[in-house]
Amino acid sequence: MATSPGPGSGSFPEARFYRLAMESLPDTVFVASSDGRISWVCDNVSAVFGPEPATIVESETVASLLSPAFVDPLAPDTRRLENQPVTVTDSDGVAHHFLVTVTRMVDDEADEVDAVGADEVDAVDGPLVYACRDVTDTERLRGELADLFDRITDGFVALDTEFVITDVNDHAVELFGRPRADLVGTHLWSFAPDPESTRAFELLPLALETGEPLSYETYFEPQDRWYEARVFPSDTGLSVYFRDISERVEDQQALEASEARFRALFEGTLDALVLADDSGEYLDANPAACDLFALPRAELIGRSVADFASQEFDFESAWSAFLDAGSMRGEFELVRPDGDTRVADFAARANIRPGEHLSVLRDITERVERERQLEVQRDELAHLNHINRLVREVNLAIVGADTPNEVLSGVCRRLVAADVYQHALVATETAGGRFEVSAASGLTAVAAEAVVAAFERELTAAGRRATSVIAPTPAAVRSTVDADVFGCFPLAYGETVHGVLVIGADRSGETPVLVGEEQHLLDDLGTTVGKAITAVTARRLLHADEVVTLEFTVDDADDVFNELSRRVDARVTVTALVPIADGRHACYLTVGGSDVTDEWDAETLCEAVESLDGVGACRVISVDDDIQLEVHADSSPALALEAQGTHVRTVTSTNGQGTLVVEVPAESNVRNLVSGLVADYPQTRLVRKLTERRSTTRAGYVGGGLSTTDDATRSLTEKQLAALRAAYAGGYYDWPRRGSSAQELAEALGVAPATYHQHLRAAEGKLVGAFFR
Repeated sequence: MATSPGPGSGSFPEARFYRLAMESLPDTVFVASSDGRISWVCDNVSAVFGPEPATIVESETVASLLSPAFVDPLAPDTRRLENQPVTVTDSDGVAHHFLVTVTRMVDDEADEVDAVGADEVDAVDGPLVYACRDVTDTERLRGELADLFDRITDGFVALDTEFVITDVNDHAVELFGRPRADLVGTHLWSFAPDPESTRAFELLPLALETGEPLSYETYFEPQDRWYEARVFPSDTGLSVYFRDISERVEDQQALEASEARFRALFEGTLDALVLADDSGEYLDANPAACDLFALPRAELIGRSVADFASQEFDFESAWSAFLDAGSMRGEFELVRPDGDTRVADFAARANIRPGEHLSVLRDITERVERERQLEVQRDELAHLNHINRLVREVNLAIVGADTPNEVLSGVCRRLVAADVYQHALVATETAGGRFEVSAASGLTAVAAEAVVAAFERELTAAGRRATSVIAPTPAAVRSTVDADVFGCFPLAYGETVHGVLVIGADRSGETPVLVGEEQHLLDDLGTTVGKAITAVTARRLLHADEVVTLEFTVDDADDVFNELSRRVDARVTVTALVPIADGRHACYLTVGGSDVTDEWDAETLCEAVESLDGVGACRVISVDDDIQLEVHADSSPALALEAQGTHVRTVTSTNGQGTLVVEVPAESNVRNLVSGLVADYPQTRLVRKLTERRSTTRAGYVGGGLSTTDDATRSLTEKQLAALRAAYAGGYYDWPRRGSSAQELAEALGVAPATYHQHLRAAEGKLVGAFFR
């Protein structure tokens, strides 16, 4: 390599050593005069600048090789200038970055130059040594690192050991809200002027002291922000990475508040809340759920929904459908560990958190039971309304019947025709105490006889006024009928049972089965039919040509007429029996004998009569040779038989012993009539029974004197007949009037005077009209 005189040229003994030392350096070194002419270059100059060393010495200068600014850049009193940056572009257009150090070569102890010789330069204008370090790769890496440093999403702050900021990245500038120039060189604690703010930095000394990295979350009060800090200590200070997590913390706080509210709601709500995992196993439950499931929380958690389902419930399918749908509502039949079954209304939502499913359950067992009961009650009410309409229709159907058999047949037909009952029959008791079919509908004769034979005990009880319901139907009867329940209802009015109504129904095992209100309606129907039979019997008796006369002796103390004759020690004769509104009768009678009138005055006699059992009121009508009384009574065999439609011919009593004569239709069941009477009045005995033709008048009858063949008599209503009978027996027609006024008779019958006058005048008009016709 051709070089000009320079290091190693022999100017100094150590020149060779200097040359070898400079050539071993990694830097590119060359020597130039103060005017920029290059006098020597090292061997590696070609690798950096391109031309060969000789070419550089011959044709290049400092200005062309580096920059004109580097031609003797040293001040007169400066011997060295270090690490001056310069960029040189080679012939290929590639930029190279150098750090150039320039040193002036002078001898401090002599007037000789220290490296090039006194004959070439003086001490002030000595040669310059240029050491050029190629930092192209380093600058590239530095740039890339700077770009990376600024691309870090976290803020970065470099601190020295005194906690002075030595560097920050762009994100730190943004987070601090101050220019980089204001941050670098500033003590960190200047950002924390008060103790509350200092807490954000209080862990930094610990990291510097221990040399261990740490991370923490902290609140920075001046900015009202939350930060996450990661601290990495080194010998020169701390590297702190931090990010703003305020939004995350706020979200977390909101979530915690929400969870706190949820937990409060979860624990305090009256509805049962349960959390289940994907398999249906319970993860959590509130107190209401523990009450619903009848288990403590520790025992409920870990169990599955399937553990509380009924055997018929397909849990797997239902649970899979719920998870697929994401939500579900409905009713769930919950079986408790003790076997008790509850009905719960539920609403469920899947994945309120991943893999967690919430169900809200409300115990509606009582509500469901109430609804079921209401449904049953609605069905029962509809059924009862149907029965009630049917009973009214039956009542209308029997109004026009002329014979008891027509009444019974009409009742049976109407009951079956309404499609409520499959069968209906009436059984009556024979003289031998057995029962026989009197009327039937919906049954063959054989089936009807089979029913009567199977229910003999129930029929006997019904004959004693005891209703019976038979369910299920006995096998012997079931083979011939299509009913699964039967009821036996007495047809009774007053003291007489006219028969037993037997009703068969097919209820398919469902309630009601002829019980409850339906039974009451059928009991009322039995009374209505019994009354209808009594009325028909009375009508037939009124117009019958042949009657059966029954004579009784009455020794019963319960007979009000016996008691009255015993009390006044006189003969009592009943002249009329008129029914009144409260179920009693207005009894018109005479108490005979002058001894009575001498011993009793009207007021004292009334008080004595009213003190008797079975007497409601007493009124003296007149006092002559006999005393005429109006007595409201309800206890006497005569009254019992009169209520059955018989005609009472005579009622007398002397000193507590009475005689009673009545007429009944020839076809009447005398045995039933007598047995019913004796059951209530054991000391009443039938002493004579006589079948006879009777006269066309009833002059000898209690309250009588009416023709039995007159159309006018037949046209009188019951109320008109009662008004007329009371007027006649009460002395209304006496003249001069000593008996009752219309006002008194109206009070006796329990009607208004105007109503009484209406009935009386209508009756009188019919009789007078018949007379003049």
